[in-house]
Amino acid sequence: MDIQTFQNKLNEVRQLAAGNGNVLTARQVKTFFAELKPDKEQLIQILKYLKMQGIVIEGLETEAGADSPAEAVTQKELTQEEEMYLSEYCASLGNVEFNAQAVEKWFQEFAVGSPDAKAKLVEMYLGVAADIARSMYCDGVHLQDLIQEANVSLLTAFQVKEPVRKTDEWLRKEIRSGLKLAIEEQTQQKFEDDYLVEKVQKLEQTVKELTDDEDGEAGSKFSVEDLAILLDMNVEEIEDVLRLTGGL
Repeated sequence: MDIQTFQNKLNEVRQLAAGNGNVLTARQVKTFFAELKPDKEQLIQILKYLKMQGIVIEGLETEAGADSPAEAVTQKELTQEEEMYLSEYCASLGNVEFNAQAVEKWFQEFAVGSPDAKAKLVEMYLGVAADIARSMYCDGVHLQDLIQEANVSLLTAFQVKEPVRKTDEWLRKEIRSGLKLAIEEQTQQKFEDDYLVEKVQKLEQTVKELTDDEDGEAGSKFSVEDLAILLDMNVEEIEDVLRLTGGL
């Protein structure tokens, strides 16, 4: 199956989940991707990806195996290097303490157009944004990128023109929403990239096995059509992968 078809399948299964309250069964997912002919590990990766999108997958133990790593996405532990980065980043923000009373005051002044209110709120919430990014840190994303996305979400929130009351709860929700979208985009891209890498590796290995003789010398050549049949891929996809590997 080509990458575009695979991407379409991912979008379709997400739409299916959206129409079902963001809940799917593992059997539904397995059936949906049946034409892809995934092995157990590939199925687990698909299930794990969907869970990262906030989709509840029922029956994981039955379909993926009780020992599968397709459990709910949880907060990822920081490496020593990441701990150091986070510590240095927070130190760079200075000794700005979050004060609920002061925050309420600045939100009130922001509501009436105070030019200083936004700057004061951003200053106070940079540390909060970092804490939220840390709490949402998971596989498939980089901590530094996540903190940057949190800061972008913080700044973007103040550009919202809708007549909504700006409060601490509102701002934290805006930051989380921005991070959730960033995580979804990054994990989807990584998932698709990993799928493509797997296709390239599979093709390279097959070409090597078919074109080398027992002594490791180059043997007979196989056509793109031959490889498409052997790998259950279409000709266009084979040609795309060969271009990536320098085979065309």
